[in-house]
Amino acid sequence: MEFKEVKEIHTERLTLRILNTTDVDIVFALRSNEEVVQYIARAAFKLLSEAEEKTQELIKYIETNTSISWIINLTAETKKIGSICLWNFSADRKTAEVGYDLLPEYHNKGIMSEALKSVLHLGFQTLELETIEAFTSRHNKGSIALLEKNGFGLQAGRMDDGFPDNIIFRLTR
Repeated sequence: MEFKEVKEIHTERLTLRILNTTDVDIVFALRSNEEVVQYIARAAFKLLSEAEEKTQELIKYIETNTSISWIINLTAETKKIGSICLWNFSADRKTAEVGYDLLPEYHNKGIMSEALKSVLHLGFQTLELETIEAFTSRHNKGSIALLEKNGFGLQAGRMDDGFPDNIIFRLTR
């Protein structure tokens, strides 16, 4: 399957669509927000040009079937509020990692759970993944709760090389 051909995903409140060049604004809003990036071992963006470069990089990954990124929109308002992706695919394309971020004003409203459920369904049913993993900071209680609520299990003893604060969760089909 070509990632660039994936159709929009619709849920009760959300539209997830493949990231494109018009999404520099939300990429910047997410990656420059200190609350959003506090648990990620990378500096917050300071310049719009950083978001432009990241957006182009993510588009290239979609075009080369390396990863797939969606922008999360509130359908009723057509407002961009977050992103979610499947990336870091194994060589046999049976395992991938999910990553996500959401503007803080939309936290604790069930939005990311709704988006995650739809991406998990696509990953397992359409992409035929066997396993989806998530790496999150042991301090990010919201992310841990999201993963546990959606059936992910903690992989005790597994380490994320170079990121000692991260813990790893896994969900299998």
